[in-house]
Amino acid sequence: MYQKFLNLCMLSSLILFAHSYDDVKQLAPQDLPNYVLDHRLVAVFVFSGECDKACADKRQLVSDAWLQSTDYMDDLVFVQVDVSTTRTGPWFADQQPLPSILYYRDGIPIVYGGDWSVDTISMWFSDNQESAVAQLTDETFEHDTQSATGATTGDWLVLFSSNDHTKCPTCSAGFTSLHTVAARLRSRFVFGHVNVDSSPNLLQRFQLDSLPVFHLFRQGYMYKFERQKKTQLSVSDQLADFLTDSYQKVEGQRVTLEPMKKPGSPSSILDMILPYVGIAAAIIVPFLIAGAVLERIAKKQKLKKRSERKKA
Repeated sequence: MYQKFLNLCMLSSLILFAHSYDDVKQLAPQDLPNYVLDHRLVAVFVFSGECDKACADKRQLVSDAWLQSTDYMDDLVFVQVDVSTTRTGPWFADQQPLPSILYYRDGIPIVYGGDWSVDTISMWFSDNQESAVAQLTDETFEHDTQSATGATTGDWLVLFSSNDHTKCPTCSAGFTSLHTVAARLRSRFVFGHVNVDSSPNLLQRFQLDSLPVFHLFRQGYMYKFERQKKTQLSVSDQLADFLTDSYQKVEGQRVTLEPMKKPGSPSSILDMILPYVGIAAAIIVPFLIAGAVLERIAKKQKLKKRSERKKA
């Protein structure tokens, strides 16, 4: 009886081992783009080179989370990709360390950044089946964001990018980071994406001369995100910090409906100087008037004295 129990345990272990390593479909990096287009929800375990024990343990966690999720998400599939032969792709977009988890929803990827536990990963799969990013255009931008007309729809983080990779080779990476931070902070902020190829008026309105660019629209002001390259933080982590804190270190621009002026442009500098010119004028002009009056009085007194001398 005891021997039968041991045999059953060994058989269960073998089945689990087979599921962990043999049943998980492995794709070449170049095959993944077409694969995710054929499946609505795809969880991808991404690693590079030989998967050591620590890597294998994480792969097992993702596999268990996937199995747990399929109880109520029957359209979720799980694959693994070895990216040791390439240095480009969505797995490098957000600068998360490998191994990592990519999660495609209708072809749109996000990168996992939470704790490596079965329940946490499974909940992440469940909570992010739909994109949390709104697509904005010339026609819908102001209506949805109210960036210059009330800001009652919340604080918006908007990515302006182009689908033209020759014009913007890093735009796809920004797209991944936007969706990743949106999955994390969707309950506190609103997220939008503008394809400037089809929205030229917004390109002109916000004077965008480089892409991709992230802007936070908050209470009638616009704050530009600057990515820090000398840091171990992923881009989505930097964006999360920017939204919750560091935007306050950035000088905001008042949002207008007409084309905005670039900081440092002659008209922008003039706008900054004009209020001080008015203050200076308010202080100096009375002194100039008083000086002119005193000078006139002094001339009259001088003429009076001359007249008195002649009479004498």
